[in-house]
Amino acid sequence: MIETASAGDRSLMLRGCSVWGHPGCDAVILRRGRIDAVGRSEEFDACAEETMDVGGGTLIAGFVDAHVHLVHTGLVESGWRVDLSGRSRDDTLATLRDAARARGPEEWVVANGWDESGWQEARMLTRLELDAVAPWNPMVAVRVDGHVLVANSLALSSVAATTVAACPGDVDWASGRVWEKAAAAMVSAVRPDRATLDEAIRAASSLCHRMGVTSVHTMCDEVDPDVLRAAARALRLRMVVVPPLEALKPLVAAGCKTGDGDDWARWGGLKLFADGSIGARNAAVSAPFRDGGRGTLFWDDASMAERIGAADRAGWQTLVHAIGGRAIEQVVRAHETARTCRALRHRIEHFELPADDHIERAHRVGVCVCMQPNFVGNWSGAGGLYDRELGPKADGRSNPLRAIADAGLWVGFGSDGMPVSPLYGLACAVRPPHDGQRLSLEEAVRAYTAGGAYLAHEEADAGAVDVGKRADLVVLDATIAGREAEIGRWAIDRTFVGGECVYDRTVT
Repeated sequence: MIETASAGDRSLMLRGCSVWGHPGCDAVILRRGRIDAVGRSEEFDACAEETMDVGGGTLIAGFVDAHVHLVHTGLVESGWRVDLSGRSRDDTLATLRDAARARGPEEWVVANGWDESGWQEARMLTRLELDAVAPWNPMVAVRVDGHVLVANSLALSSVAATTVAACPGDVDWASGRVWEKAAAAMVSAVRPDRATLDEAIRAASSLCHRMGVTSVHTMCDEVDPDVLRAAARALRLRMVVVPPLEALKPLVAAGCKTGDGDDWARWGGLKLFADGSIGARNAAVSAPFRDGGRGTLFWDDASMAERIGAADRAGWQTLVHAIGGRAIEQVVRAHETARTCRALRHRIEHFELPADDHIERAHRVGVCVCMQPNFVGNWSGAGGLYDRELGPKADGRSNPLRAIADAGLWVGFGSDGMPVSPLYGLACAVRPPHDGQRLSLEEAVRAYTAGGAYLAHEEADAGAVDVGKRADLVVLDATIAGREAEIGRWAIDRTFVGGECVYDRTVT
């Protein structure tokens, strides 16, 4: 049975595929950037001016990365920042040494992505180690989670160090570790020029297309939001732009609110941090870390409720980073206290260690969650970060995707850039170390498509291969239904945005 929409201009039929969500269908027709019909190719006959055989794979809706730092990703992808992801300790230090030698004396080196949780000796980098590999260059190396960095002596004593004076408690001068606002201030002091920034956004957009991502919810803490909004249409990547909550007053003065924009770029919500991260040992956890301490709440309860309430009253969705159980409790209670508007679809980002009642209460007040299944793959399981820092019981209860799905809580998946790969995220959600983290393939795909669309109030236009929705589509190289065991071998063959093929593995 053919489902069809009204006729338009020149059209394209994609055929020779399994259409996700439409059993028995093997073709879609795209017209004017939208899905015009879904059905069987023999039924369409001469309905389309052009035809493309996509080789027997699976056609699904384009992936939505609902939490990414696009500029940061692009600066690493373009090589402006040194990429330390996936490296051993020795390789990390060697890479940093090579990067320093490749620059002139006194030139800054900014690196990202090291993760000691997988090292044989699971301890953080130190100031003295960075001094040894970069004696003539100021250097900062940001941990994979972005909540802590290590700086060498030149960086700590440089002009950029004056930017951390307002938060001296976030700096340990002996070890070189710098946390949270002080870390962000140090990194922000080393700013790329506009040409480098434009190249970074292009590089990140190209990476997204290769990964099958057609829409991103990007945190814009490192760049003017208007730069991203202007780039979206030209780069064929839809962007939901998320500024920090501190921008509320000027945005309200400008008459802006969540959802304003067009098909290519629109305002999302406002970002606020309730706590830090497990890797930085400052997530506000309920039970102590193994080496003591329960992390830090960045706000008191009244301040959190006031900030969320102010955004809500101004018509702005909020995205509150909350990882530990105490942080999640504070944010859920703030929504209960402020009686926030369900229609805004306020979000909690990460939601890694909720108690059972947090899930129930978040659902009751209409709060959605954005989670990162790749965190499960990166850090869960015996000997992983959660196990080592919090113990096996907490690890087994972390990222409880099964309970969240069963409760009917809306969840969208993002990557936080660790890495930008929905296929990796799907594998982590479908084949995790613990049963409580496990989703079916259908549920996981939904979180990476319809879930992200819902969180951005875009479900009418995106999130499924349905007539009338945007022609933002991905072709996987395999028929995936019932083949979850092979998920690690799937690949992206083609990515379409607005009906235009923006990535084709067969020609790149």
